[in-house]
Amino acid sequence: MKKIIITSLSIICILTIIVIYQIRKPKNQLNLIIWSSYMPQSVLDNYEKKTETHVNMTTYSSPDEMIAKVRAVSPGTYDLVVAPGNDVEILKKVGLLDKLDKSKIPNSKNYAKDWLGLSYDKKNSYSLPYLGSYLALAYNKKKVSPINNYSDLLNPKFKNSEVVVSDARAVIDSALINSDLNVNQLTNENLRSATNFLIALRPNIKALDSDSPHTLLANGEASVGLVYNAEITMAKMANKNIVGVYPSSGIDLQVDNFMKFKNAKGGKNVEKFINYVESAKVFSSIVKEYPYLNPNESAWTYLPNSWKTDPMRNLTAQQLQKAQMPLDIGSKTRVLDKMWNNFVNQ
Repeated sequence: MKKIIITSLSIICILTIIVIYQIRKPKNQLNLIIWSSYMPQSVLDNYEKKTETHVNMTTYSSPDEMIAKVRAVSPGTYDLVVAPGNDVEILKKVGLLDKLDKSKIPNSKNYAKDWLGLSYDKKNSYSLPYLGSYLALAYNKKKVSPINNYSDLLNPKFKNSEVVVSDARAVIDSALINSDLNVNQLTNENLRSATNFLIALRPNIKALDSDSPHTLLANGEASVGLVYNAEITMAKMANKNIVGVYPSSGIDLQVDNFMKFKNAKGGKNVEKFINYVESAKVFSSIVKEYPYLNPNESAWTYLPNSWKTDPMRNLTAQQLQKAQMPLDIGSKTRVLDKMWNNFVNQ
């Protein structure tokens, strides 16, 4: 009898938990795939409280990983992706993207005009900016002498002391920019130049890390870095000896964008979520946590003035003019993939 009572109580408890979960379970779901360390969980939690829409966030560490994850699931599994501008072209070309209904994103008025109408989507039909980034140089002034350009990364004295992001396109583009070459003109000669740069760089790399490269700089495991600008800002916050440097030969500017997948099961929630994120106050909280380039002009109202003069958080008009933006390179992508695999496995 005692066993029967215990079993009955257990069943009642389980059923009660199921009922409570069903009552509390958000009515709407949104499946987002985005770079790791790029969207604060607090933003997702607050969005759920306001809209009763739960955001399932999947992360990736490189655009290649994102493409692999998208291809590995059935169409419509993901509703929304945040990825670089050249992926707008790629995903659109293979028919995976749906047009955004901008009438449902009134906060798109908050964008600075310079961030709209970019070459990969001139009418912003399929994409809207999220954050901007570029690879910059970092060094620990207590450990090494100042550096100012990509070529300094090749110095043999930096052997096994550098952290470099695991982002094939961005690193290869940096190698091309170092030789004053166009990142979208991948002639055999240009590719040889980039390959030679990578061969010389490889012995100096302690870690390839796109998830949290600032940690290695901050804790002193790496004394030099080729990492995203926000990672340098975060490293400086933790270690006052870290210095960020804008490369003298220019940068590879990447703009990460919101894109809506075709046949998305939670597609009706995509524009609503983008609109929430792009509200000035919410977006300022994102930039405070992940200090990348800010395309939301209205968000500056909620950010300290010191941010406007921080060279890692902003670009001057001259720097913007000199910056190069990677575009879809078609079949040449396979060539870069081979270069990168050879580089990683040296």
